[in-house]
Amino acid sequence: MRPRADRKEFQAWLDVDPAHPKAYSRLDRTWSAVQSLQHMKGRIPANDTAPPPNRRWALPAAIAACALLAIGAGLWFSRAPSSFAPAEHYATAPAEVRTINIADGSSITLSGAGEASVTLTDQERRVDLARGSALFEVAHDPERPFVVSTPEGDITVLGTSFVVRISAGEVRTTVLRGSVSGVAQPTGLFSSESAPVTAQVNEEIVLSAGNAELIPISADAIPRRLAWRDNMLEFDGETLNEAIAQVSQQTGWTFELEDPALGEMRVGGYVRADADAFIELMSSSLGLEARRHGDRRVVLYRRTLRRPP
Repeated sequence: MRPRADRKEFQAWLDVDPAHPKAYSRLDRTWSAVQSLQHMKGRIPANDTAPPPNRRWALPAAIAACALLAIGAGLWFSRAPSSFAPAEHYATAPAEVRTINIADGSSITLSGAGEASVTLTDQERRVDLARGSALFEVAHDPERPFVVSTPEGDITVLGTSFVVRISAGEVRTTVLRGSVSGVAQPTGLFSSESAPVTAQVNEEIVLSAGNAELIPISADAIPRRLAWRDNMLEFDGETLNEAIAQVSQQTGWTFELEDPALGEMRVGGYVRADADAFIELMSSSLGLEARRHGDRRVVLYRRTLRRPP
């Protein structure tokens, strides 16, 4: 039996989020399945002939699968906020820019098509940034680190100003003031965590494929990292695939490539977050043409030279 205080704390955790009871139920069923499979081990009838390969490995494979599921659930529980504080969820539409003021005095400016959840506890301030770009102005609090959790790893600070941009397979953090520390997410269940790196002003941390890399940048690049706040698009050597992801996020338009190989072309420029402006940039800098299909869908293709008659 759980002590009374533990039961009250556990019930509070179940109540703050509809997903928590379902997660606990899955974990409980997993442990029950493991226990029942273990009891079955001694009751499998003997047979003079070797069982078929699929039966021979069925029980160990099932136990291993349940054990892995239990490990994953345990890791999920271990990351849950210790004080069971409810998370506040925020999402923006394409081309919308929204500033969120947090109770600790910090603020988040979220780009178009962005998504973030904020959880404040006595030990930590955590933002789960799922997609988009965000400018963080973090109030100094030495007792509660401010952690930005992303698909590629975590960024940790005490109080500073920085920009985080999520793109396909990469998270880029640009320091505007103070310093930030970044550590990449392990790429597999049994892989080790990468060594953290710390960035100062005019430096960026790139988290990708389980690695954390420190990159110096020029002061001129910093305003371009904030272009989305003014509904602008800045490209500084990104691939066309990455540029399309940005413009789609900012405008809500869908861009496709007639030839997938075009996606590796490099893009440079600074234009309005507008589909027509992006098409013009693609025409002038990369020699691409555009075909419109219905509402907000464009196919880009390589311009062909017409022979004179």
